[in-house]
Amino acid sequence: MPDRIYIETYGCQMNVADSELMLGTLRAAGYDRVERPGEADVILVNTCAIREHAEQRVYGRIGELSRYKVRRPGVVLGVAGCMAQHLRSRLLDKARVLDLVVGPDGYRHLPDLLRRAAKEPLANVRLDRDETYGDLEPKREPGVRAWITAQRGCDKFCTYCVVPYTRGRERSLPMAELLDQVRGAVAQGFREVVFLGQTVNSYHDGAHDFADLLRATDAVDGLLRIRFTSPHPST
Repeated sequence: MPDRIYIETYGCQMNVADSELMLGTLRAAGYDRVERPGEADVILVNTCAIREHAEQRVYGRIGELSRYKVRRPGVVLGVAGCMAQHLRSRLLDKARVLDLVVGPDGYRHLPDLLRRAAKEPLANVRLDRDETYGDLEPKREPGVRAWITAQRGCDKFCTYCVVPYTRGRERSLPMAELLDQVRGAVAQGFREVVFLGQTVNSYHDGAHDFADLLRATDAVDGLLRIRFTSPHPST
């Protein structure tokens, strides 16, 4: 029987899109998604590190989910996302029930990481300045809206923000890849796309800027609405 995966998502739309990316990657590796943690062989909590309250909620939730490992010690319990990147050592020390801590640039390797984590706890939190996941197919939630990550990371280094340290430096997906994603979403029945980025209006793939991307997306047949978040006021 295929391994069963359960994912809980906390935080922004980028985290929602990353959870869809994780689900697509794991589905391609033979995992089946389940809706309740008690049914899962793998439980992942995709996290946010922007506010302390969100971190405390995740700590509490990890404690709640640990009971499934008590009942079935073979269950793999992991934390992904910005909190995993930001608090990796504290997570492994404080939440001793965890088997896996994986940062935002480690999702491509999730199937292998989960196999290894089933044997011994591990962390994968290396930031990759080239990783965009542009070639991976997400498993999107049904509806009319498709999340599409156009730009990852941030170069602003605002004093109050940890994003450059948890998601790395800015990099943009090639416009041709993004348009392929838009067409694919439309073919699946989505009628609205939302371009995501930590500073989405700083998008530039070397040849095309954000305005070029919006104009090209507007020309895609069958698409009714384009949205984007989150722009930076200085860009």
